[in-house]
Amino acid sequence: MSMDEQYAQMRRFNDALLAFDTQLRASMQDLDARHDEVTPYWQDEMRRQYDDQWGPLHATMTGYIEREGPQYEQFLQDKIQALTKYLNGQR
Repeated sequence: MSMDEQYAQMRRFNDALLAFDTQLRASMQDLDARHDEVTPYWQDEMRRQYDDQWGPLHATMTGYIEREGPQYEQFLQDKIQALTKYLNGQR
């Protein structure tokens, strides 16, 4: 595979990652809003069991959205920038 092909694939992956992260953020915001809406009406044992399972998942997703996702995005941007310089003969 040529460097030009690697560059094109890296750009496509970057676009896909950005789209995924954007959609994930929007979905989590929507889901959080739905949780807020139902909370006054759902206060039983089943809700407590649900929250026990939801809590760790929510924490993991929030961690990705706030920390890991942006780090991956930045890492990929740095790689693309370095490859762009290389392909253009810059140092």
